[in-house]
Amino acid sequence: MRVLRAAALAAAAATLLLAAVPARALPEAAEAGSFDYYVLALSWSPTFCASHPADQAECGQRRGFVVHGLWPHYAGGGGPEHCGADALDAQALERARPAMPDERLIRHEWVVHGSCSGLSPYDYFDTMIHAVARPSIPSEFDGSRPRALTAPQIVAAFVKANPSMPASSLAVRCRGADLEEVRICMSRDLHPQPCGRDVRSRCGSGPLRIGVAPPAPLPR
Repeated sequence: MRVLRAAALAAAAATLLLAAVPARALPEAAEAGSFDYYVLALSWSPTFCASHPADQAECGQRRGFVVHGLWPHYAGGGGPEHCGADALDAQALERARPAMPDERLIRHEWVVHGSCSGLSPYDYFDTMIHAVARPSIPSEFDGSRPRALTAPQIVAAFVKANPSMPASSLAVRCRGADLEEVRICMSRDLHPQPCGRDVRSRCGSGPLRIGVAPPAPLPR
């Protein structure tokens, strides 16, 4: 009986202790339009298509860089996501397609990132189209033949082709020994600017393969 009474008293004390501790507030939803700059992520299509050959939306044509996303970002690192999305209409989808051919990716990017831009769906993708038109793509990425460049050499090629673009506004991502993405940090009015602390090149010191997309299959 004493054991049961002691257990009951301990349980009651624990309940009172929990009640005295203030509940931890749930994290607030990200606020649309509250961010510092954009990250324009350009995916090197031949690397993506080497592992996704069935993705005809992107890989059915010979492409070089394809937009992966235009991401609102914080100077201190990270960025807002899932800010509550309006539905995409046909006009917004068509505006995105020249730079982002896969409709699934268009819808994903809008829900996760575009919804935090503070823009309507159409205006967000219109901003993306203007962003991707800003940088000149270096001749090393003309797709005429395979090449091999280190991450610093890729950054240097972009800076040479874009004299107003500081090296600190660029980051290179790789998949193994293959070029995966070039990321360009841009101000909210789409001028190159230094990236925040978490946008950095993450590749080894060796050369990266810059593949060429295989010829598109003949129509049947």
